[in-house]
Amino acid sequence: MELHNPSHVSLPALKINKTRERQSLEDDTTVNNLIRSNLLLDKNFNLLHQSILKKSKALLQLIKLANNDVIEESSLHDKYFDWKYLQTQELSLITHLTFKGAGHKLKKNQKKDFEELKTKVRKGGCSNIKRKMETISRDIQNEMSAFESKRKVELSILSSTTAHLCKKCIQILSLNKFKRCTCYCGEKIVSISQVKQLPIHHLNERIIKFLELNYWFEHGADYILRRKNYQTLVGYHVLGHSGVWHEIDNIAESKNENYRFFGECKNADVKVNDIFIFSGKMADIGCTRGYVFTTSGSTSKEINRLARSRNISIISNILKKNEKDLLKELKDA
Repeated sequence: MELHNPSHVSLPALKINKTRERQSLEDDTTVNNLIRSNLLLDKNFNLLHQSILKKSKALLQLIKLANNDVIEESSLHDKYFDWKYLQTQELSLITHLTFKGAGHKLKKNQKKDFEELKTKVRKGGCSNIKRKMETISRDIQNEMSAFESKRKVELSILSSTTAHLCKKCIQILSLNKFKRCTCYCGEKIVSISQVKQLPIHHLNERIIKFLELNYWFEHGADYILRRKNYQTLVGYHVLGHSGVWHEIDNIAESKNENYRFFGECKNADVKVNDIFIFSGKMADIGCTRGYVFTTSGSTSKEINRLARSRNISIISNILKKNEKDLLKELKDA
């Protein structure tokens, strides 16, 4: 906890706190680069990061799948795979036995054939996963490069991972750092010459979480507030008079006009309950002015009327408005 008591305004001090988890996310280099891009409320950039977010999650899932000793049967039905190489009767049978765990029921004289077929199935699966990983990584880089070229910007928000693959069965052995080991197929890996290196590019898990928790929206709103020359805080909990900590997305203070207001970011339609909860937070902390920023296209007259009665303004359709229009909607006290 810390005391927020700015010298530039004559306002009551606030007891504030940012969670360790959130601070850790914001300290990540790629997350910081994303924030500093000042593109978080840009519609086209929003579409871009949604696309590469989806692809990055798929890519990370493929890495986990290929790095497992056992391929789950459910993975056979995953949309990212093409299992046409399993069409022969023998491979279909061995797939059933392997994934159902029925291999132990085979007779001793069948064990060798079983293991050989199992290795063949696994190599085919790992090869297919490798191809999909390469394709997704290439698509991510192409999308990013196209956006950078069109907008004449450089975005350092992707992470790079090098997968070390067994040359014999294409199993992922390690990530980034080469490690000696015995592969699933029985190959003893003692030299880097025994592996293939596959570089892949993606969003890391921290930036994925940052985006999925809609922190991007709060930092996008923070950028607009700073453009209006407000002193700002983003993503803090504030202690109310009741002793309850309230999560406040945005805090803005005007040095010239000596006032403070709170902001709430909603990546969905604004409901009646949202206004009641937000106004309740404001009242408990002692803030008399608020804004609700929403990506929703429109808000009903009833909700707008309710918000105004509590001195809250709703700025809707925020991703479809340019910076100039957003600044106009932020009224002075």
